[in-house]
Amino acid sequence: MRYIILFFLFFSCDNYFKNQSNSDLARVDDEYLTKNEIESIFENSTNFADSTMVLNNYINNWAANKLLFQRALLNLPQENQDRIQDLVDDYKTDILINTYIDAMVNQNMNLEVTQFELDSLYDNYKETFKLTEELFKIRFIYISNLNPDISLFKKKLRRFNIDDARYLDSLSFQFNRFSLNDTIWKNKNEVFYQLPNLKKVNKYMLKKSNFIEIKDSLGLYLINIKDMLKVNQYAPLDYVSETLKRMIINKRKSVFIDQLRKDITKDAIKNKSFEIY
Repeated sequence: MRYIILFFLFFSCDNYFKNQSNSDLARVDDEYLTKNEIESIFENSTNFADSTMVLNNYINNWAANKLLFQRALLNLPQENQDRIQDLVDDYKTDILINTYIDAMVNQNMNLEVTQFELDSLYDNYKETFKLTEELFKIRFIYISNLNPDISLFKKKLRRFNIDDARYLDSLSFQFNRFSLNDTIWKNKNEVFYQLPNLKKVNKYMLKKSNFIEIKDSLGLYLINIKDMLKVNQYAPLDYVSETLKRMIINKRKSVFIDQLRKDITKDAIKNKSFEIY
């Protein structure tokens, strides 16, 4: 017969943990749940009702899992249990190996990528970086229709020299929304997510150097398209640089791991800890 004993709470969880002399909170047969195992969950809790309910739920779930596990051991065929254990062992082996390999990579492999390497790889694979959607460099502000400085903001957002950028940034508290960083390429989906009203604009308006105004019930969007690249043009290097870095690092990692496997096997043969019969 399976037994479960729960030690219920009558004080706040914090006081309970401090005052409880017995460290056990619950038992299922010879397995115990101790307060040390779950104390961190409630150490900052101040709400008695919430923390007590959460703790009781935690204990009940812990007990149910233990009891279900016992029931599974009793009722599942040994063949099923052996197959599950094999999967667990394989999974544990994979995790340990991958964790060790990652540690060796971080300790011994050069993870720096030079600009020369980026340029070379980009040139070699340039055809694979043809765009399948438009890219934009864009800046915008969204202001109230009643703002008295609309004309000034238009002028500065269009021209956008260093002084204009500083001026607009200093007054950004007046803007409902804004983005003045026009040095980063964004794909069309990102732009439309940020500026959904642009979907309503004629697509021929979405071109380099265009200035667009969109008014809605809440305010006015002032949008300047600094640059644009069309479908089938080549993606710029700075847009694909992270992809290139991953390609370079992954290739180095593959070579490093192959060599690690060869070295560790060679050492095992030399030390006679590995033999093929």
